[in-house]
Amino acid sequence: MPYIFALVMLIVVLLFGLSSISQSYASAKQAQAAIEASRAAQIASTGNLVTLVTVALVIVAVLAAVVVIAWLLLRARSQPRRQWVSGPNANWSQVPQPQANALLPALLSMMLYQMMQSQEQHQQETEQFWMMNEPTHDMDISTLSDNSTWDF
Repeated sequence: MPYIFALVMLIVVLLFGLSSISQSYASAKQAQAAIEASRAAQIASTGNLVTLVTVALVIVAVLAAVVVIAWLLLRARSQPRRQWVSGPNANWSQVPQPQANALLPALLSMMLYQMMQSQEQHQQETEQFWMMNEPTHDMDISTLSDNSTWDF
């Protein structure tokens, strides 16, 4: 009997040991899965960071290009134009540019002339319209009956 009791106790101890070993194995696998998940999250966050930095750099590059182009256009407009002047003292000289204020009276005169022309044309069209719609027979007032009553 003591041998059977010892054998049963040995089997119970082995069962508890195997249970503990399998629980430890499951915990180790779960920890390994958590480590792999954290590595995947780290890789994803690195990819998101690279994407954000790339988009930011593209936006900065576009803004810089717009600023440089605007600066070049303003600089090109502000610089006087030059042409080669030949002769004994050959060099580059500035080309005279007409001033917009000097052309303003001529522009106003041209606009006034066009307005007068269009007004005359409109007046002629109106006269032609009324001439076409005039009655061709003359009404005689005496033909109207005297029986009608006119109340004023």
